[in-house]
Amino acid sequence: MSAPPVAKEDTNPVQELARTPYPAWIMSGLLLATLPYAKNTVKPTKLSCAGFGLVFAAGGYMMLDDITNGAGFTSAWSMLYLLANGTRSVTVFRKPWPLLLSCLAVSNAGLYGATFFFPKKNEVPPKKF
Repeated sequence: MSAPPVAKEDTNPVQELARTPYPAWIMSGLLLATLPYAKNTVKPTKLSCAGFGLVFAAGGYMMLDDITNGAGFTSAWSMLYLLANGTRSVTVFRKPWPLLLSCLAVSNAGLYGATFFFPKKNEVPPKKF
């Protein structure tokens, strides 16, 4: 006798990418690469690049152990990055780098936010009473 067919969840490459630390690490690497060129008068500042770069690296590291909480952490910090640096990057069209960082923060917020708010059934930790 053969085993009964098991229902397979529909996944696409975007959903699989959202369960990896790579988008967070790309954001971290780009922010830390910006550090030597950042000025204290133009956003993102040196302190902002260093702080957010380390936070995104930590968020990617969290995703290695716990996908749901790492995704929530990275999504929240992506939104905080947009609050701190997003408006200035949109108004300065001469410099595409801040706009690229803000677009990446929007995509990280969307990817990881969807992973956090709509986790797969096998990713939800059991409730402890």
